[in-house]
Amino acid sequence: MGRLGNVQPGRVYVDCAPCKRSGRYTVASLIDRYGADVPTVDLLRHLTASCRYQRRPGATPARKYERLCLAAITLPPPARQIPPVPPGVPYTIEVWRDAGGNVALHLATIYPLSMALAAFEAACREWPTHEVTLRDRARIVRKREVPPRVDGASPS
Repeated sequence: MGRLGNVQPGRVYVDCAPCKRSGRYTVASLIDRYGADVPTVDLLRHLTASCRYQRRPGATPARKYERLCLAAITLPPPARQIPPVPPGVPYTIEVWRDAGGNVALHLATIYPLSMALAAFEAACREWPTHEVTLRDRARIVRKREVPPRVDGASPS
């Protein structure tokens, strides 16, 4: 399990259904009280130590009709790692099939035109026998046509 120091700032919720107790704590106050190195499992044991249904580690298993402490800890959600989307319309780079006239590979969706042009040139070098397009929605910005085939000639 994780450590309390790795948890994002916010509120920690502890709920136990059998004893109908619940609590909420800020991460900062828990770090002040228990330290940043405490594992979250041990933190749950500290916070639910007064529950009458709590069992010690290594205790005998509960019998069929005995109640158990079912306390659960809910940590703040981790920060989202999604980069911000730049304004404007993205450019797409696609490789087309030889027959059928549909997209074989969608290679990239790139925002700045300068990077899209560089990626388009790299795609043209990687797929020399396919049609490659750089598009802005439906508008074709750049297109590399399929080189004409000469029958009987070996590719070099």
